[in-house]
Amino acid sequence: MPPLYTAALFDLDNTLWDRDAAIRATGRLLHETYPVVRAAATVDEAEAKFAAFDERGLAGRERLIARTLEEWPGIGLPHDELSNWYLQASRSVLPPDPKVLPLLRDLNAAGVPWGIVTNGPSSGQHMTIRSRGLEGLTGCVIVSDEAGCRKPDPAIFRLALDCLGLPPGRNVLFVGDDVAADMVGAKDIGLSTAWVSNGQSWPDGVGPPDHHVGHVSEVRPLLLGEQAG
Repeated sequence: MPPLYTAALFDLDNTLWDRDAAIRATGRLLHETYPVVRAAATVDEAEAKFAAFDERGLAGRERLIARTLEEWPGIGLPHDELSNWYLQASRSVLPPDPKVLPLLRDLNAAGVPWGIVTNGPSSGQHMTIRSRGLEGLTGCVIVSDEAGCRKPDPAIFRLALDCLGLPPGRNVLFVGDDVAADMVGAKDIGLSTAWVSNGQSWPDGVGPPDHHVGHVSEVRPLLLGEQAG
């Protein structure tokens, strides 16, 4: 079977790495590291609160850390120090996903152009890329804070396509987890879409993606065809 698509763009958070799992694990590590957290909450409570403070990344790092220090002021660290602890901990608390790197390396071996398009802060997203072993695998990494635009703005998708030297087209597959930013945004500019559901259900009232996958590695046959073997 030949591949259905000739190029791909990938979201980063909760697509090429399980950010939600890393946040939960960081909450557990916070409980393990700081006695004041252990005194005030069980490990499950600390995990749940830290994840709630994060709002699946919508809160932003500054707000996440501010909420954490409001909840547990006895941690005793200045905001910037706890922020640095969080950056390091959240990127190292889980090992890289063993299914992701083989997929991306196989795309390179097959000559399939691909890139990363992610919303978020420059320092944090590049740290994530390094910690997941993704640095250097593609020359096309578009981060919203550097681009000056965010998904679903068509401009950020165009920057990524320009980086790959490709026009918008259905032959390019966008793979991501966020319905509005990734799926609707990519569809609006004319790309095909694969939704990484992460156990979620597709919302009512939104046109469906071209493909539903439970894990990013499941796009392998779409991009490599019979080479997916």
